[in-house]
Amino acid sequence: MPRFTIFKKILVITLLLSLLPLFVSSVILLANLQATSTNLSMEITESDDRQAVESLQMRARDLAENIKDFLHQCESDLLFVSRSRLDRETLLDFYQTRLSEVWQRGGGATEAQGTHEFRPIYRSIAIIDAKGRERLAIRNGTFVPERELADVSDPANTEFKSEDYFRRVRALKPGEIYVSHLTGFHVSKQEQLAGAPDPESAYDGKIYQGVIRFGAPLYDRKGNFTGMVLLSLDHRHLMEFTQHIDPGKNAASLFPSYQSGNYAFLFDDEGWIITHPKYWDIRGVDPSGKLVPPYSSKSSKADVESGRIPFNLDFAGFIHPGYPQVAAAVRTKREGHVDITNVGGAKKIMAYAPIFYDTGDYAKHGIFGGVTIGFQVDRFHEASRKGSRLINRQLGEHRKASAAIILITAVFSALSAWLLSRGISVPLRQLTVSAKKLAAGDSAVRVAVSSADEIGVLAQTFNYMADELDRRKHSLLATLEELEKSRLEILDERNFKESVLQSISSGIVTFSPEGFLTSINSTGRLFLGEGITTGMHYREVFNGWGILGDRIANVFATGAGYGRETFRFDHEPGKTHFDVGFFPIGVDSDQGLTVTLRNETERENLHEEMMRLDRLASLGKLSAGIAHEVRNPLTGISLLLDDLHDQTTSNPADKELIKKALVEIERVEKLINALLNYSSPVRAEFRECDLNRLVNDTVLLMRRPCEKQQVQLVMNEGEVPPFRFDPEKIKQAVLNIIKNAQQALPGGGRIEVSTAVTDGYAVITISDDGPGIASEDQPLIFEPFFTRKGAGTGLGLSITQRIVEEHQGRVQVESAPGRGTRFTVELPLGDQQEAD
Repeated sequence: MPRFTIFKKILVITLLLSLLPLFVSSVILLANLQATSTNLSMEITESDDRQAVESLQMRARDLAENIKDFLHQCESDLLFVSRSRLDRETLLDFYQTRLSEVWQRGGGATEAQGTHEFRPIYRSIAIIDAKGRERLAIRNGTFVPERELADVSDPANTEFKSEDYFRRVRALKPGEIYVSHLTGFHVSKQEQLAGAPDPESAYDGKIYQGVIRFGAPLYDRKGNFTGMVLLSLDHRHLMEFTQHIDPGKNAASLFPSYQSGNYAFLFDDEGWIITHPKYWDIRGVDPSGKLVPPYSSKSSKADVESGRIPFNLDFAGFIHPGYPQVAAAVRTKREGHVDITNVGGAKKIMAYAPIFYDTGDYAKHGIFGGVTIGFQVDRFHEASRKGSRLINRQLGEHRKASAAIILITAVFSALSAWLLSRGISVPLRQLTVSAKKLAAGDSAVRVAVSSADEIGVLAQTFNYMADELDRRKHSLLATLEELEKSRLEILDERNFKESVLQSISSGIVTFSPEGFLTSINSTGRLFLGEGITTGMHYREVFNGWGILGDRIANVFATGAGYGRETFRFDHEPGKTHFDVGFFPIGVDSDQGLTVTLRNETERENLHEEMMRLDRLASLGKLSAGIAHEVRNPLTGISLLLDDLHDQTTSNPADKELIKKALVEIERVEKLINALLNYSSPVRAEFRECDLNRLVNDTVLLMRRPCEKQQVQLVMNEGEVPPFRFDPEKIKQAVLNIIKNAQQALPGGGRIEVSTAVTDGYAVITISDDGPGIASEDQPLIFEPFFTRKGAGTGLGLSITQRIVEEHQGRVQVESAPGRGTRFTVELPLGDQQEAD
């Protein structure tokens, strides 16, 4: 049995003491660094994915809102035309003023930057009679010759050979609107590319030309159908919403890159694509008007190669199961994102959002369709890959250096063991102690070199190893500093997202699954108050907001009821109508709920004002018609009764009855004259006049009737410079108000009239100390025919309001029962422009 000598013992022990701690510490350090690198890369990737998806979804949601507003504007245009005069001049003026900017490519590669042009929103406008014959039509900016007007009651005679919009509009009730799906001739792949390798470089190819029809029926006063108005929305204006979106760039793109996957498109509620960089993906009909079948797993090879394959998401599951999932989600009015591989093979994340719209053909699902925005997955992970490459490079260098150090240490340890075997125990113990300190983490420890022999060399080697470890330590610390900088950059990106939320004009409030406030942006604090703090329960947050708390409770309880609703609250002036949205965070709100608040008060007020003006216009037309029809026979009756009165001499009672009938007929004639004056007012003639002089003349005219009624009429003049107005009409307006005040004082009283100038307005104030106006009557006093007096037409204040508005002024009333009434008329001192 071989003897285990002291040389071997020292050699083994020395090697263990010098190499084992270094090896173990290196392995542990490398393992920890590798784990840190992996975790950090995963966190960066997840953060990038999350931020990118949220950004895409927000952009898709905003785009869906813009498209919804655009469609409602088209509805408003249709109603405007249907209520206008349907003559050539009106239609042409409407067509030429409804424009929108289109950024389109030129006809060759040298015009790659494209041109910006304002083009008509509507490709055509048509007035169609009750039998389906086009009576007037504008196409491409000119009126269609009468010989070319078609009978569209037959779908074969329509532009795209199969449209049944006449039948659909004919079945509508008054006030209803028909909105069709996109219709146009299908563009094949060869037609778009025209020899180009891809859509981006197809400058000379054919473009898709389609329309969405907006139709409204026309009825006469007896309720008989007289025809219809048809507006045809040009498809190019829909393309503008998605054509220039490139999520991979900061600026807009003239034409997106399909191969990259970074583009957006729209699809309708039936799953058909209606905007896309590949025109052959858009739904369309063949030359005979038949809808081209969608691209599916059963499509023939010839159809695929020719591009005769419009894309319908419901039939595209064979390309990727995410497409029909997106279509189904949008029909249930949900938004979200999916991982998609498109036909071109690009892997991307696709965010989608529904376009809420329920008019015409879109009432079935309550949506116009959906917006999708895609972005390449690889582009999301660029930052994480860069950080991983840097860390792996540093780890590789560290592994090589550690292996070299271990190898050198082993060589010098064997040498030291050989020397120590010859009785050099003290230096060995010194080296052992120093090695232990170094292994414990004291990188500043060094061995004093006291000789130039092998012990000295060993000591120098040990010191060299310590220096290398110290240098590697500083290198690792520098790497960690770089990682910390990356973390700070990620935090900056998160702060940027919060800044974006703070800048949004809608209030955004989020709640935890338990109903406690987790975040609120600045607009939300503006609506809810600065006293709102995180951690408050939603009932406390929305205290005083009506049923909103119960509505949120129902959403949490049922996990349903998401979407937008309009609420009216008596919250504060200027904030009474709110559009409130309820959106889940996670699946069925398992991570909380987002509530959005948008102030819609101004829009609601404008809507009410438009309804009032429409009502007044209709009432004026009706009044004029009735007055015209009644006036002629009434004049004849009056003449006959007057002649009969002159011939009646034998019976005084009959003569008195005829006289009373003449008086009543004269009273009816005055009412008819008032109706005619209201419905067809005389055109205002503006000239520079002295307001004080005009008001004094009016007061002088009314002073005598007031004195007979024991009413004191007082005039207080202010300094009012001459300015342009119609003196006769302003005199009529002042006279109407003073007469109303006089009639409110049957037992006597005081009327005070004063003039002044305030903030660029000439102000006329007329106040009385009469019984006042009931609060429930105040909103109605300017309505035509409203009166609480036994006699009178109820048109005086309505005419006064029309005169003041014609002068671009305003009239206001302040009154309370038992405390009198004050009317204030404000007229702008600037030059007035006469109406055309």
